[in-house]
Amino acid sequence: MLDIYLLTLALALGIAVCVTFLLQAVSRSPRFAALFHVRGVAEKPRWGGVVFLATFALTPFVASALSGHASELFTPKSGSFLGFLAATALVFLVGFVDDVRLTSPWLRSAVFVAAGIAVYAAGYRIDDVGLPWGPSLHFGAFGIVLTVLWIYATTNAFNFIDGRDGVALGVAILAAATMAQIGANSSHPTVGLLLVALAGAGLGFLPFNLPPASMYTGDSGAYVLGFVIGTLSIRAATGPTNEVFIAVPLVALGFPIMDLVLAAVRRALERRHPMIGDDDHIHHRLEQAGAGPRGIVAIAYTLAAIFSAGAIVIHYAGNTWAEAVVFGAVLATVAMTLLRLGYIVTLWNSHGIVWLRQRVYALVGVDTRRGP
Repeated sequence: MLDIYLLTLALALGIAVCVTFLLQAVSRSPRFAALFHVRGVAEKPRWGGVVFLATFALTPFVASALSGHASELFTPKSGSFLGFLAATALVFLVGFVDDVRLTSPWLRSAVFVAAGIAVYAAGYRIDDVGLPWGPSLHFGAFGIVLTVLWIYATTNAFNFIDGRDGVALGVAILAAATMAQIGANSSHPTVGLLLVALAGAGLGFLPFNLPPASMYTGDSGAYVLGFVIGTLSIRAATGPTNEVFIAVPLVALGFPIMDLVLAAVRRALERRHPMIGDDDHIHHRLEQAGAGPRGIVAIAYTLAAIFSAGAIVIHYAGNTWAEAVVFGAVLATVAMTLLRLGYIVTLWNSHGIVWLRQRVYALVGVDTRRGP
């Protein structure tokens, strides 16, 4: 089985490099270069989405043509893969349009929801959730809402962390590789193969995206990464009783999810639109703390590796105590990150928390106007 995944990885990496070199040549044409004059500023080409989508689409078919074992895994499910690919292409398209000409948050959200509904209909569902401890949760008709919410969140999460060279792509490679291992071990070898193909696509593009980047992943690339990993992580974490052990992908994607939740809470407390960008993401705080481009990448990859290791331990751990220890370590990592980057102070002094504190003080009769 390992040789199939290595073949898939090598093919994806090779295809991604070839497509990237081809797009580099295309970028030298003034007609195509003009695509990336965003808001009147000439920017480096944002070809990441094209590379990821093309590589992800081609690799399984090429692997099946070269290996009978790969064909056994992929060919019976090639029809459903084409449907999944169509939903991914829709997500890519809205991202590519956003790279060239800014789109509205409502349009992007509508596309993500539509794509999420499509993959839910294709069988990627969070209807039953297995918890690390305690009984399982059955969501019934609410399962489609939970599934779409998960896919919507992961798709946006990778775009949120794509603010500095190499960050989102490296984190995505680690998450895809982690979920590929878990999927293969959970009797979902085809899902593992597809995640390996995505990881290989990312590795092929990574040298061009590390600081100083010659090409950007773009919104289209970040959306493809988030959508594919978010969707396939559902199946990869599904057990034999169709329960999704949600703790595994939640931890594996801990870094982008942490940034997404932090941004949503921060903006809500400041009464700002949750989908309107700002300059206060984790990579911004790292930069303000003095980390250079490569330092930001190193710290982001280290945090992502910690989350990936935690997900693998949770998956393979056979008892509740081991899982509890891992969860404690993950929560400690999150708390330390928020504290060291100053987010705890920022949230404490936010408009919403200040308002809440004033209401509490008024209820208990504390006069906040008096000095010490």
